[in-house]
Amino acid sequence: MMEVPRLDASLGTARVRTRDDRLFVSTGQVARSWQWTGAGFATREVRELTANRRWQDTAGRCDWQLPQGGEPSAGRLLSLAVDAACDEGFTSEHLCLTAELLYPQDGLLLRWIVWVYPGAPGVRTQLAARLAGSRPARQAGTGPKAAPDARVDRVPGGTAAVRRFFGYYNATQQRNDTHLDLLKEAVNAYPLRGREWCDWASVACLEAAAGGIALVKESHKCVNQSGHATGGFVCDAASGLACTGWGLLPNELSDAEFTKGWATWCLVWNGAEFERQTAFKTFERFRFPVDPARDSSLQANTWGNGDCGEASRRAAAEASVLRELEICAELGIDTLQIDDGWQVPPGHASWQPGEGGWQPHPAGYPQGWSRVRRRAAELGVNLGLWAAAQHITLRELQASREAGGFRQYKLDYAHLKSRRDIDELMGKVRAFISWSGHRVRVNWDVTENAPRCGYFFGREYGSLYLENRKPAYPPGVVYRPHTVLRDLWQAARYLDLRQIQGTIQNVDLVDRARSDAHLHSQAYAVAIALMSLPLFFLETKLYSAAAKAQIKPLLNAYRQHREALSRGLVYPIGSQPNNHSWTGFQCRCAGERRGYLLVFRELHNACARHSVRLYGLPPGRIRLTDLLDGSRRDVMLREHGRIPLRIPQAPGFLFLGYDGAEQKQEAARARREA
Repeated sequence: MMEVPRLDASLGTARVRTRDDRLFVSTGQVARSWQWTGAGFATREVRELTANRRWQDTAGRCDWQLPQGGEPSAGRLLSLAVDAACDEGFTSEHLCLTAELLYPQDGLLLRWIVWVYPGAPGVRTQLAARLAGSRPARQAGTGPKAAPDARVDRVPGGTAAVRRFFGYYNATQQRNDTHLDLLKEAVNAYPLRGREWCDWASVACLEAAAGGIALVKESHKCVNQSGHATGGFVCDAASGLACTGWGLLPNELSDAEFTKGWATWCLVWNGAEFERQTAFKTFERFRFPVDPARDSSLQANTWGNGDCGEASRRAAAEASVLRELEICAELGIDTLQIDDGWQVPPGHASWQPGEGGWQPHPAGYPQGWSRVRRRAAELGVNLGLWAAAQHITLRELQASREAGGFRQYKLDYAHLKSRRDIDELMGKVRAFISWSGHRVRVNWDVTENAPRCGYFFGREYGSLYLENRKPAYPPGVVYRPHTVLRDLWQAARYLDLRQIQGTIQNVDLVDRARSDAHLHSQAYAVAIALMSLPLFFLETKLYSAAAKAQIKPLLNAYRQHREALSRGLVYPIGSQPNNHSWTGFQCRCAGERRGYLLVFRELHNACARHSVRLYGLPPGRIRLTDLLDGSRRDVMLREHGRIPLRIPQAPGFLFLGYDGAEQKQEAARARREA
């Protein structure tokens, strides 16, 4: 038996300890144990603690392979340590376990990192590597285009498990169609014989009726963009579920420092659909925490009305921005983000700045940012800014913040084709946010097919800018209410919707030959985005007085409840939006029987009454409050969690608060009477 160093550390419900050759970690919700085998650490058991469900294995020698694709040879465990950490404020507090290993025959130092969050439904692992001595003896797949599918994590499975794979598409500019989903999800329910592979997904699950286990690749991979060395998943009847793809190639290793690869989440849950969704979104909140006061801003962006790049860049000039600030203040929009155009002359044909670099162009901003910053402060509106992610320097970002006081930065045009690209951009953004005292955030643009940040990576730095939806041009991105609603509904299935920007457009201006937006109210178009981070992708000064009269009451109601919304988790309810469904969202406030409902009767739906299933509430009486008119009524939540609702006209919506506290009181009374 090869013993490991003695450890025993706790943080809340999280614990890391060792005994003999075993390593045990627990969050209080999930436990995972490894054995030191001399080649590395091999998972022996994963356990869901509420139901004591176990996934066990005694066969593997090591959870990982080396970056060049081979199984590790004999290794030496140089150190094993644990500390409380928060990644410099970029994630929730956790126990951070770090092991350093030397593989002499392979000329490699390896660092294995495990994050254990108190109360989380999973743990996070990550590998980093550094050359030691001479180059590794085994050089398989070292070419710049070779991406060896080396294993980075493995958990036990079973032959009877249902396999579920899912991921999200980028290039949302090409998916503005009823039949082009944002989410791809596939389920294989037949018995597993031998091996099964999946190379397009970001997540793989092994499920049974009573729960499941999943591996999540924390990378920039999308269904339609494999990204840099993201690998895939392998389900094996004998050895379980493995995640491959280090995120770095052998020729990207250095002898000067450790290079980190992609991380992996191991999640478990007890239950079915609701519990599975909850596990993913809950872990995201641990990994990418939300500050409701900082991260729930109502935002407008200057780009969205132009029918060409030149027109949209004119909207970013000072005169236009000053007018926008007035309307943002009138509507109660917190932040105005100045998109592409501020760095070039108004109406310029290109986004690329000249010799002056990334600073306000004097043709559009004769006094720099001073007039805009002063007027924004007078009106109580915050400012945001657009930039090309890899072109603007750290010092230029800092200078813009110092001169303009910007808080939200939309970073566009990223093309992360190598480990160096990835690390340089993430390092720059991390340094910028740290320099600001964590007062600025970024909006990662996922609208194009280039390898950008994807959906599971880089979100400790901010939110996702999901899609361009415009009034008329380009034709492929013309705003259609039901496809925007569909995209947010599918995003909410497994992602934290309160970290995704949902697009709002002025329906009066949308091309009637390409969209039915004009048949929807302005309030409906705004309501679609209220469970996400609402983004007015338009020039607010083009709203009519009648439009503003519709929007103001809705935004007033939203502002009263947005911090509670940001503390909750959002679930899709009803049917998938398709322009004739009853559909919507439920926001559940953690640990409470209270929450919010945003329910839509779509344009072509013929039924004024419908029952919608809610999550996490037992049958009984609940109180509904209309957040727009303040009216209240009690309704009975039926068996299987269904609630009767009525929307008299289509398209229409309800924005409701619900309170199930009476259920608890009724249950207590029933117990006393019994």
